Amino acid sequence: MTDTDHHPSHQGGHQHGRGRLHGRLTPRGHGMGPMNDPGRYERVSGHLSGRLYRRVARDVTALRLPDGARVLDVGTGPGTMPRRIAESAPGLRIDAIDVSPEMIAWAQQTATPGVTFAVADVAALPWPDATFDVVVSTLSQHHWADVDAGLREVRRVLRPGGRAWVYDVRWALPQEESVAASLGAGTSVVRERRLARTSWVNPVGRLVLRPV
Repeated sequence: MTDTDHHPSHQGGHQHGRGRLHGRLTPRGHGMGPMNDPGRYERVSGHLSGRLYRRVARDVTALRLPDGARVLDVGTGPGTMPRRIAESAPGLRIDAIDVSPEMIAWAQQTATPGVTFAVADVAALPWPDATFDVVVSTLSQHHWADVDAGLREVRRVLRPGGRAWVYDVRWALPQEESVAASLGAGTSVVRERRLARTSWVNPVGRLVLRPV
C-alpha cells in the first residue's frame, strides 16, 4: 500500500492564471469541467488524496513547532489541507491561499480555529520577507504558470531555519539544479523522488527548500 492513492489528473492545483491538464492549457488552472464545483472537488480530492493529506499533516506536526508558529498552504483548493494541519497541531497559525475565489469562498464556509483563507497567487505572495516557518504545497505546483517565480516567492517568505515542502507527482517536480540556479545562493534544494516510508509505485515526490 502506498501513502497516496490518487490520479494526478484529478488533483489540486488552483494556483495560477493558467494550468496544464491532459496537455491542454486551462483557464485559471482549474478548468476541470464538473470539478470546478468546490464541493465536488472536495469530495473527490479527499477520497483520492486523503492519505497524502494525512501524511503532510504528520510531517508538519513532527516538526514540533511552538504555538504561534506560522504555516502557509499554497494552492489550498477547498481548504482540506490546512484543516488537517490545524487538527494535528492546533497551536499553529495557518494561512491558506488559492487563486480561485470560488474555492476560497467555499473554504471560508467552514471556520477552523487558527486557519485563515485568502485569494492570492504564489507568484506574488502578499506577505513580507521571512514570515513563515513552514510552507507546504500539495499537488498544486504542476499547475503553476511560472514555477521559478512561485518558488522564489516561497523562498522569500521563509524565515531563517524554516522549510518549504512542495509535494507533487515526481515527473512534474523541477530538477534540483534548475531550482538552485533560479534561487541563487543561500538555499538548500533537495528533490525527493520517493517519500520516506512509501512504495516506489507511489507517484508523489517532494521538493524541499531550506534557507542556509
